[in-house]
This record gives sequence, structure tokens and C-alpha cells, in this order.
Amino acid sequence: MKFLLSLLLYGLILTTCKTADAASSRSATPAQQAAIKAELARLITQFGDGIAETFSGNPSVIKYGQLFEDNENDAVVLFNLEGFGGSNHHAEFIAFFEEQKPVEIAGKHSRRYRLVAASKLGERGWRTFDFASASIKQHAVTLKGVEMGSGDALCCPSIEIIRTFRIDEFDHILETKGGVNKRRTGKR
Repeated sequence: MKFLLSLLLYGLILTTCKTADAASSRSATPAQQAAIKAELARLITQFGDGIAETFSGNPSVIKYGQLFEDNENDAVVLFNLEGFGGSNHHAEFIAFFEEQKPVEIAGKHSRRYRLVAASKLGERGWRTFDFASASIKQHAVTLKGVEMGSGDALCCPSIEIIRTFRIDEFDHILETKGGVNKRRTGKR
């Protein structure tokens, strides 16, 4: 009887988790979710050095929403890597993906998503973001985080920030801070 009750409870927990995952990913289909997870794996390989790994303390996040004009399931991918060259250095990244309609030309099939832009978002000694805080509204992604203050140790930024990121007409990532857009060309 205990075994049956435990099995039933476990099934209920799994069902609840699957429902929560589906709700948090807007209306992305399982195929769309699988496609973006494959794109995330490619990004980790491309941005890594073969040694760095993702940091479980701030797991990768994929959010779906309208980032570009005609799509409801565009995606933003937030991920991090730590341990470059065996060090304790970490960096955070953001990538914008546009949903594509399936096309077949000369026996070739288009991907479900096209990478539009990717950039470093933060790193040790600069700033860090809480990926779980990500939200998509009005074609932009808003994140909460912390950045370095003048007396902060490299590990521990303390100034709370909110930043909004969007793609401009030239496919550049723009960052909004206090209502002012600036093109991200460097750390600060």
C-alpha cells in the first residue's frame, strides 16, 4: 500500500512539473523546445573553450515570446559558462532567436529558429543577472541583476539593476538603462 501511494504521489509531482514547464514556455511546441535546446547546446560549444561548463547555480533559461514582428514563439536564450582555462572566471550570455516558417529548397530544410544576435551579458568583476527573472514584453527582454560597486569584491557585486535588451533594425542588441538606449560594445 505504501509503495502504491508513493508511486501515485510521484506521478502527481511529475504531472505538475510538466504542466508548469508547458505554462512557462508560452505556447512553444515540444518540437520548438527541442530545436532551441539544440541551439543552446551549439552556443555553449561555440562560446566555450572546451573546458568551461555551465554553472548550475544560475541554470540556462529559454523564454518564448514575440521578439520580432510576426512571430509569437521567438526565443531568448540565457546561459553562462564558468571555468575558462580551468579558472573560476564565469561569463553570462544572451542570444535572440527568430522563429522561422519551415521551408524546403532543393532538398534542404530550414531550421525552426535563426540566431539573430548573441552577446556577453555579464561576467565576474562586472555584473551578473538572475536568469529566472527574465520576462518578454513589447519585443524586449527584461532582467534583474547586480553590478559591481566601487567597494565590492570581484565575487560579490552589490548594486541592484534592471536592464532591458532588444534587437534594433540592424540586428544589434540594444540595452536600455534608465530610459537611454546604448549599443553594447564593451563591458561598461
